[in-house]
Amino acid sequence: MTEKGFSQGPEDKYVLVTGANSGLGFSICCRLADEFLRSNASSATLSIIFTTRSARKAQDTTRRLEAHLRSSSSSPAETSRVRFLPESVDLGSLLSVRACSRKVTATYPKLDAIILNAGLGGWSGIDWPSAIWGVCTDLLHQVTWPNYKISPIGILADNQTANAPVPQSEPALGSIFCANVFGHYMLAHNVAPLLKRATGFSGPGRIIWVTSIEATLKFFDVDDIQGLKSATPYESSKQLTDLLALTADEPGSAPWAVDSFFASDEDGAGQLVEDDAAYVATSTPTMHLAHPGICATSIVPLALPLIWAMMIAFYGARWLGSPWHTMNTYLAAITPVFLALSSNAQLDDAEAPYRQAGGGRPKWGSGTTRGGAEKIFCTETAGWGYAGVVGTPVVKADELRRRKRGATDLTAEQKEDFLELGRQSWKQMEELRIKWDAILDEAEQAQ
Repeated sequence: MTEKGFSQGPEDKYVLVTGANSGLGFSICCRLADEFLRSNASSATLSIIFTTRSARKAQDTTRRLEAHLRSSSSSPAETSRVRFLPESVDLGSLLSVRACSRKVTATYPKLDAIILNAGLGGWSGIDWPSAIWGVCTDLLHQVTWPNYKISPIGILADNQTANAPVPQSEPALGSIFCANVFGHYMLAHNVAPLLKRATGFSGPGRIIWVTSIEATLKFFDVDDIQGLKSATPYESSKQLTDLLALTADEPGSAPWAVDSFFASDEDGAGQLVEDDAAYVATSTPTMHLAHPGICATSIVPLALPLIWAMMIAFYGARWLGSPWHTMNTYLAAITPVFLALSSNAQLDDAEAPYRQAGGGRPKWGSGTTRGGAEKIFCTETAGWGYAGVVGTPVVKADELRRRKRGATDLTAEQKEDFLELGRQSWKQMEELRIKWDAILDEAEQAQ
């Protein structure tokens, strides 16, 4: 144990989860605890560091998580192996992200995984005539890839620095982009030194982005990377997430992803273990991509009768052959939890068929059978196909799974275009991060 009471052994895991006060984030924390207790030695411990936006939400979330742990554990000894540790962050505020990062790096000895789950839909309403018509005439497609959500265009995040005389003196920063991508991007960069200290059978540390099945290239414009001109800023942000995660380990992105994003002047952070050779930063963290399928959350606020109608439609889509309607958030959490807790060998085995066929990182998704049995599926992605494998699917289950209407097998030209979009996205994101770090440094110095 360290002087602050945090275990340092390779069996002791530390996982950071953002946006944990409700919905998918809360269920991820619950499932992390459950899966850890089922699959790890009785001597191992798990520290789940979860974020909310306020102290009140943190207290309430801690109480509910501990109640879940007591109800799912077989004994007090099991309960004592899992700790829930709240932290506060507003991902729409880069100063808040910086403060949270500093506290985490000063408090914990390492991070085995961070699950970047928090997000903002930003929709202003629903085109009800289109929604009703679409659901009645094309149920499965319209409740999987809907086209009736309405979003305002060009919504900016609040002013980031108190010392800026007017908001226009700062670069434009899109609200949805900041909450869904850039705030997480800055957080992950800042805590990279702790991710590099992860060791054992699941090291190095993992960055797990939570994306959406709705992400597709038609919603994304690399010349409008923040989606400020887009009528679908949420979907644009999720497509950017896909591009970053899926191309992070590709050679074309390396100058920005590996050489810049994962480099840090604070690689010596984590004073708690600075003298422990087992935690010397020797490896680059890895990025992974997960989506929860289609489940009922509060990201789209609806009246209770409409929630019931939505659930009936979801069940209908499942029975019509959709593999993606997970319905509840606990089932939907299976994929990010799998990516956080699995050994390297397990992840390598899962990716092996795609890597051997010339592919790369898969986009993993939570799904079910018609009967509701939970599954983890490789998700077909526009421009990337099944994990970047050119041609027909190499995994039989992928070939048999129902596809999005109009989907075609990946071509070499499409893959090259996707990799180039990833390269450009990484370049722009790193340039933006460096620019904003300088702005925040100046703002802090002026205080």
